[in-house]
Amino acid sequence: MIRYSFCETATASPYSKWHIRILTTSGRKLGGGADTRSLCGIAVAWDLDVELTEHHLNHCCEKCKQEFDTATVRLVCPNQ
Repeated sequence: MIRYSFCETATASPYSKWHIRILTTSGRKLGGGADTRSLCGIAVAWDLDVELTEHHLNHCCEKCKQEFDTATVRLVCPNQ
């Protein structure tokens, strides 16, 4: 099963949009060292200790949100 996490770039500010990345077997990297790029392709630095819920998607960049929505639709409806 693919696992995802919200994450941020090294230059994130309190006003920055979050990103989403696919987690590797290493899991979340809360203190830095994220080992995959975000779904929108940007290099990220660390993961956030925040559950991936529909409410929290409002804090996410649009490209990551679209990619995540597409990926989860494929999991629920693989013929789409």
